[in-house]
Amino acid sequence: MFKYSDVHKVVYPRRHEGVYKNRGDNPWVSVRIRQGVNRDPSKWFSNQLRVIAEVSRAYGDGRVMLGTRGDVEVFRIDFRLFDEVVAKLREVGLDPRDSCGNSVRNPIPCLSQFCPYANINAEALSTFISDYFRYRSEYEYPSLPHRIKISVSACEKACAVPVAQDIGIVAKPNGKFDVYLGGGIGEHAFSAKPAITDVDAEDLLPICVGVAEVFRRSGERRGFKWVVKMRGLDKVKEEVMAIAREVKPKLPKPPNLSPNFIKSRIINIKYPTGWVTADELVKLADAAEKYGFGYVLLFNNQSVYIPVHEDVSKINDLSNYEIRDPGPIYPEGPITVACVGNELCPPGLIDTTSLGHRIHVHLSGLKEPIRVGISGCTHDCGMSWVSDIGLEPFGFKTRILVTIGGGPRQLGLVVGTVDPNDAELTVKVILDMYGKSGIRGIREFAVKIGIDAIRDELKRQVPSFQPPDNSITNVFGPE
Repeated sequence: MFKYSDVHKVVYPRRHEGVYKNRGDNPWVSVRIRQGVNRDPSKWFSNQLRVIAEVSRAYGDGRVMLGTRGDVEVFRIDFRLFDEVVAKLREVGLDPRDSCGNSVRNPIPCLSQFCPYANINAEALSTFISDYFRYRSEYEYPSLPHRIKISVSACEKACAVPVAQDIGIVAKPNGKFDVYLGGGIGEHAFSAKPAITDVDAEDLLPICVGVAEVFRRSGERRGFKWVVKMRGLDKVKEEVMAIAREVKPKLPKPPNLSPNFIKSRIINIKYPTGWVTADELVKLADAAEKYGFGYVLLFNNQSVYIPVHEDVSKINDLSNYEIRDPGPIYPEGPITVACVGNELCPPGLIDTTSLGHRIHVHLSGLKEPIRVGISGCTHDCGMSWVSDIGLEPFGFKTRILVTIGGGPRQLGLVVGTVDPNDAELTVKVILDMYGKSGIRGIREFAVKIGIDAIRDELKRQVPSFQPPDNSITNVFGPE
């Protein structure tokens, strides 16, 4: 008999290696997988997909979860076999290291190589930053007091959601970059601000190191956003830039970041709530080899993109797939994005998978890119705060916090709370109001119709709805 606490004691010190305990008294852990050193974090090759499928069947439960940071997870793996699994993954250039725990996480890039709006090669910049931090003990547990999340957007559409990152990098048309600092979603949702503007490419890694050093020295276990909150953005910026200037001469120079547009059409395959079977992974690998370039793309929305040759739309056996032109990917809906929830994740409070699939039925007839983000706990791995409609547990007696109009540059607006059993109805009411309004864009709808009008309709139709009170304003961080 395995006790949760006993396995957790063994696993917890190794979380930065990409492993965390699954729920319950069992030997199970999850392995969160990302690309290895010097590999584009967005490209997942066919041989890698096949190995992940093999690992999931042989060691796990035959399922894979597409994450919201361009990584994947396999579940129900015996913790005693973790090193064996990692060895198999490394054979094909995959490595869970620094995908979990207190570490500098996967710096997620937008899919710039398949977007004509890109000002830079975001994948190359992300790989460069990632490679510097990998395996550096000073930026891992126990030296680092919390995780650090970074994203890279190749244009000012900001598809990589800088507002929710500790460090959000946005490329500008003039060859410079804006750097957002201090964001973070979850129980205390803080909006990152464009703290450093018109930055040269060679200053980006020094700034990232500056942030990591300021944070590491602070010892603040709640996250870098709290350092910004307590010291103020101007003071933190000053500290970061002082370190950046000091370390810059010692750091590697960035690679060529010129845009690298790949002319291709794209098969878009949505996986509401992120679950993919091992068999489906193999089918994706086959399709990538048969019709495309031998790889698929992952981003932040639990969809798989297969770049394919331009004339592929004429092939009959792809008639059931959506084939789109290259271009911006966020929010890329309609889609429900969800974390693992209470099936396997210890902090999970609600069944996100079931709720997500029920809600997706209400999205299925829509043609617009509407994203519903569902989180199972206040860590907000489902990215509810930056979704068109967000659902996240709130309070000791679990209720669901409802937000609306989130996006890459702004957090959602707080609507109120509902009982978990009314979450689906709440989304339906909001979507019905939106459809009747004739307004395009959920944020625009919320602003023009007014949050009070949305609350009034929810009061009328949703029995458990409650508007915000002091408990919400006290818990959540500043916009």
